[in-house]
Amino acid sequence: MEKAKLHVFFRRVSTKGQDITIQEAADLYYREKLQSENIMIINENAISANKKSINERPEMQKLISLITKNKVSALYAFDRSRLFRDHYEGMEFNDLRLAYNVKLIYTSTGNGHIQASNDIFVEGLLNMFSDIEGKNIARRSEETRRRYPPQIMGYKKDKDTKTYSKDPNKKEYIDQYFTALTYVNTIDELRAVVKEYQKNLNCSSELSLINMASNPFYAAYDLEKGTNRLSHVDPYITLETFNQLQETKSELFKTYVKQVEQQKLQVAMYAPICGYCKKRLNYRHNKDSNQGFFTCSRKEHAKNKVKIPFSELEKVIDFALQEIVHKLDYKLLSLHSVKSFKKIKDQTEAEISAINSKIKELTEEIVLSSRHYSEDWKNDHRYKKVNSLKMERRKLLEEITLKEEFLQNNKKLSGIVQSYLSDRSKVSSTLLYSLFINQVFIYEDEVDIEVFTFNYLRDLHTEMIYVGDESAWN
Repeated sequence: MEKAKLHVFFRRVSTKGQDITIQEAADLYYREKLQSENIMIINENAISANKKSINERPEMQKLISLITKNKVSALYAFDRSRLFRDHYEGMEFNDLRLAYNVKLIYTSTGNGHIQASNDIFVEGLLNMFSDIEGKNIARRSEETRRRYPPQIMGYKKDKDTKTYSKDPNKKEYIDQYFTALTYVNTIDELRAVVKEYQKNLNCSSELSLINMASNPFYAAYDLEKGTNRLSHVDPYITLETFNQLQETKSELFKTYVKQVEQQKLQVAMYAPICGYCKKRLNYRHNKDSNQGFFTCSRKEHAKNKVKIPFSELEKVIDFALQEIVHKLDYKLLSLHSVKSFKKIKDQTEAEISAINSKIKELTEEIVLSSRHYSEDWKNDHRYKKVNSLKMERRKLLEEITLKEEFLQNNKKLSGIVQSYLSDRSKVSSTLLYSLFINQVFIYEDEVDIEVFTFNYLRDLHTEMIYVGDESAWN
């Protein structure tokens, strides 16, 4: 006996603080009319359909899977917004449920709510309105967060009056920080100021201080649209001072943020390995010195202390890259790449030509030998052989494309090296690292660097002495 299809009750709330009870009460009328074994309940808790796509919602993926397996008879939801906020996702879902003959019932009553229909035009309009409503909710939420943030450094929030007063434990430092910023003229000066007040204010992220300097909330204003005074905020600086900071220091702020993000990228890219245990080193941050460093503290090599400051590793790698680039015979690399590609291409094209001849021969044989139509023509061994040859041909074509990509990459590498030799500032060390360095191994007093293009390095010193900055280790 075929198992009865399911009646699925789908509910969703966007945040942890929201209650799903209203949706449960609304679908109770329908659940009471059904057998319990035919009911499935899917609750999607703390999931915003504005912020997450269909592929990022596991419970929605579960529902779609049930529908595509033809296991759903009817779907119940409070309203359209509980299923989707995005117009296009809503239309795709509507097409899917119609294809599998799934009835859709909205349990909300009143307020002019329109039930689901099979009319694509009507559903399109209604999904569009839901999309617009969702974006309006997101806009209002963002506006509320700007004007009434749950937490913000340097302020204490009174939940009853919704006013923000200065935190007495941080007030003096923040006043000093804004004053210090007015005297900053270089990126090094900005770095020194941020370093000092990150420690004084006990900030986990240096970017939080840059965000503070760029946030009009500290002047008691919202400048997103117009000039809106926030009367519930006790300002640290005047609007005039804030605007002057943005006019004179915004480029410095942007450069600083870019450098911090670049360092994060480098930390992830370097991923140095312990030379003793061959495990990836941990990245740590020293609050006192405001310096990052890599370390390994595994007991199996306790006698060998492995630790290197990020700034020192960066200099070691740059030192090695200079040597590699200057010793790379990029002309020979390009010449060998072109010759190798031509040889491989000629061989592969000859194989493809032979395959094409065989396909043509088999195809003609199939056509000429078949006087009558046969329903099982796909089972003919010759037809299967043709398909096999076509797959082999496709793989050979893909191989040519792949080898051509290698050739282009080597030509690109040669161009990058020439640019570096003419002007180092034109090429980032991050790009060079990705092109030349495979892995970095850290020992107690030694750094081993494994490079990709070793065969094309001429007269490279395999051992180099780097005299580091002693202050970086303190």
